[in-house]
Parts: sequence; structure tokens; C-alpha cells
Amino acid sequence: MPQDRLTLATLTGSRICHDLASPLGSVVNGLELLELSGMRDSPELALIRESIAGARATLELQRLAFGNPSSDHGLGTEVLHQILVAHYRARPRLTVEWFAQGTISRVMTQILLLAVLAAEQALPRGGMLTIRQTGKTWQIIARGESVSPDMTLWEAMEGRAPMPSPDPRTCHFFILKECLEANNSFISITRDEAEFRLML
Repeated sequence: MPQDRLTLATLTGSRICHDLASPLGSVVNGLELLELSGMRDSPELALIRESIAGARATLELQRLAFGNPSSDHGLGTEVLHQILVAHYRARPRLTVEWFAQGTISRVMTQILLLAVLAAEQALPRGGMLTIRQTGKTWQIIARGESVSPDMTLWEAMEGRAPMPSPDPRTCHFFILKECLEANNSFISITRDEAEFRLML
């Protein structure tokens, strides 16, 4: 994917997220009006509130991962942590451990989130994703009952094999690879029976 195609793909991601944000915001406003009208709290309202929070976090994650990183402004790592926690709260089989502080660039935010989404697929039965920053290096460690990364994809990500044909399930691998190449970055992997580890 040449650079102009990568830019077009991420701009398309930004546009889709922007168009979805408005109706989701309207749902949030409607819920607030219901609460202000004196409607009693109930399990149904709590479920709606929780679902909206998860949807907003997922939309923000998708915007940061698949959108265009046009802004040079960094993002606080704690903000990113909270987005991931809220996103995975609706996916109770997966939990997140976060060990990072400071600010992360918008470009690195995109690479990191795409890598997290890719690592997630190594845990089909759920587990834990540990995200750790050491200096300029990031590690993502996937641990769970059944750690089974698609090694065809990961060998291609390391440049040891050609990329297979893309599909909706794996499109983020392709965007991640192009983002890494566009920024002169690379990814390395290690794997054993208990965990799958990425280094960026």
C-alpha cells in the first residue's frame, strides 16, 4: 500500500468515526434528558448507560487506530489507558494491564493500538493484555488459556514471508505494517505456550 493509499485509508477511517460520533452523541443527550426528567434509575437505564460508555470508548479507539493521525499533539498515556479499559469492559473475557506514563505521539498511538488489536486475536478464549513502556520501547504481552497467534500473519509482519490476502478480520495487520514502514519502525515477536510478546 503506497503512502497515498495509506493516507486515504486512514482519512476514510476518520470520516466514518466522525459520522458515527454525532448520532451516538444524540443518544447520550437523550439519556441525560431522561435522567433530568426525574426518571428513576433502573437496571435497564444502567445497562443503556454502560453500553453507551462502551460504544463511545470503542469508537474513540477505532478513531485513534484507523483514523488519520494528522495532529501533532500527543496523547496522555492515562487517557489512552482509560479508553482501553472502557473498550474491554464490554468484552469481559479480556482484561488490560497498563504500565506507561507521560505523553505518546499521535502516530505512535495509532501503531500501538493497531498492535493491541492484532495481539488480541492471539487470545480466542480470552486472557490478559499487558502493555508496558520502557524508554522508547513498547511491549504488548498476551497471556491466556489458549495463546494461538496466526503465525502466517506475524511472520509476514516481521518481513519473513509475504502478506496473505486481506480480509475484514485481518485488515488492521495490513494497516499496522504500512504504518510501521511509513515511520521506519519495526515489530518483533516471541512466543511460547504461555504467552505471545510483541516489541515495538
